[in-house]
Order: sequence, then structure tokens, then C-alpha cells
Amino acid sequence: MKSYLMRKIITSLLLIIFWSNINGQKVQILSKGIHSDSSFYCVEKITENEFWIGGESGILKKIDSLGNISTINFPNKGIDILKIKRINNYIFLITSNAVIYRYEIDENIFIEKEFPQFKNKCFYDIMELKDGSVLVCGGASGIAKGRKVVPKGFIANINQDLKNIRVVWKCYRKFVWSLIENKNQKALGFTFNGLNTRIIQSDNLLKWRNQLKIKGLVHNTILVDNHIWYCGTKNINYSKKGIVGAATDKKNQTSFNETGCLWSLESINNKIISVTQSGELFKIDKNTYEFERINIQNSFTLYDLIKISESKMLIVGHGKTAYIIEFSKYF
Repeated sequence: MKSYLMRKIITSLLLIIFWSNINGQKVQILSKGIHSDSSFYCVEKITENEFWIGGESGILKKIDSLGNISTINFPNKGIDILKIKRINNYIFLITSNAVIYRYEIDENIFIEKEFPQFKNKCFYDIMELKDGSVLVCGGASGIAKGRKVVPKGFIANINQDLKNIRVVWKCYRKFVWSLIENKNQKALGFTFNGLNTRIIQSDNLLKWRNQLKIKGLVHNTILVDNHIWYCGTKNINYSKKGIVGAATDKKNQTSFNETGCLWSLESINNKIISVTQSGELFKIDKNTYEFERINIQNSFTLYDLIKISESKMLIVGHGKTAYIIEFSKYF
């Protein structure tokens, strides 16, 4: 009898550790954060059942929709992976110092391309253009580490074979944090000068025109119902105020105290979910801008998130933190 009860208690404890119900949502802990571990900075959906996460010191993992984690072997130079992007049959990994990796899915082959002319610069975001080529952006590597250095920002165009890279925009005083294509298929870059973000736009990569100015640092952008949503921080102190808003409506920017930077955002079930420096989530109504904090009892910074389904998200962050959160009850 005692043996049976002990087994029941152990089983119950394991289930509590594996799944938690907080504020109505179910939280599956895939990897509990440890301060001394490398951080997960980015996550990308590869197939319906496969997601890649990358981060500090070249860490690269694969997770399926059930939460099973495995390591991906690649020619790792120990450089931080800042963004992962699937484009057609390729997966691109852009890094903190002049290197881009490309994985060919059908052939199961990694190639590594170093760009000496971009030494000590990071590739911070990447997007595909309508002609099949790729845009990358960024600036001084120190900026990605939170250091106060000259930004030396740029936007560059490159073929998917990683040849013939050319700079199409640059500014010594600004860093380019995000790229996105608007509903008219024009390329937009989000540049930050230390005080404000300026959106620049081009339809031919030759001429870039200044568009909307946004107060604060815009870190991440997504397109939702043909509207560009952004998130970031009120100033370069990432631990203080976060911001979120729609780039088409500068009057409706929302500022959050004591959250720190809102690092990334994603649309799910007609809501916007954002992850924060403080380790919380925010649920934002895209029509009314009303918001609600979702505390998942996490003490680590959350950097990125991706939608698994209309009720489930994969969230990653500091110290190899990784969660799957089920929102079905919450919404």
C-alpha cells in the first residue's frame, strides 16, 4: 500500500513539474532556465511539426510540437545565432559577427559563408524579397550585446546562394533592428538613432524614403491584417519600459512600466502576444489596444515566440528557457 501511494505521489509531482496551469493557460516546461546557460534568442517554424531555436555561442536545437528537443550539428564557430529564417528550401542562420549559415533541406547540407567586409558587424534580421533575393540588416556587433558603441547600421542585398552581397543603405549613426515587407510589397527598415526609430521604405533598393517616426526603439515587427505591429523599448535601457503599437497609427502606442523591453510579438487567435525582459507575456487586443499581463511564474527574460497552432505557442529565452503554452482555456 505504501509503495502504491509513493508511486502516485511521485507521478503527481512529475506531472506538476511538466505541466502547470497558470491564469487559465497550460504551461509545458521544455527547458527550465539556468542563468549560467547559453540563451535562446530566436525560434523559427520549419514544418508543421518542427521548430528550430538558436542563440548564444551558436547553440542550435530542434523541437517538435510535442516538446521533444534534440541538438542540430552544424559547423558551429561559437558565434551567437540572432535569427533563423526558412525561405523556400533553405534555412538561413544569421549571426553576431559576419557569418551566415545556410541549410539545404532536401540535401541535408549546411554551408557557412563568412563576409570579411562585415567583420565586427552583426546580421540582425533577414527577409525574402519578391525577386527571390534576400535582405539582411544590422550594424556593429556590440549593439546586439547591449554595448554603447557607434551603430554603423546597414541594409544589404544578397542572393540565396550567399554570393554578391551589396550594401543598399547605411548610416554611421543608426542601427537597423528589423526588416519587413508591407502590404504593397515595399521593403521597410526600422532604424534607431539612440532616441527614436525611423521607418525607411524602398521599392527598388536604390532610393530609401523616410516614413513614420516612432518614439523609442522598435525591436521586432510583424504584419497582421495588412497592418504592421511593432514592439520594443522606450529607450536604450532595456530593463525599464516596453512599447507596442501599430506603425500605421502612431497615436496608439502603448507603454508598459517595469516590464523592460518587449522583445518579440506574434499574432494568435485574433490577439497579439508579446514576450518581455521581465519574463511575462502580454496579450493585446489588436482592435482596442487593451492589454492584459500573463504571468507564467518565470524569472528569466523571454526573447522570442512562434505560433504552433491557433491555441499553442513555443516561447524561448534566457538560460535555455523554453516553454510550450496552451492558450485554449485562456482565450
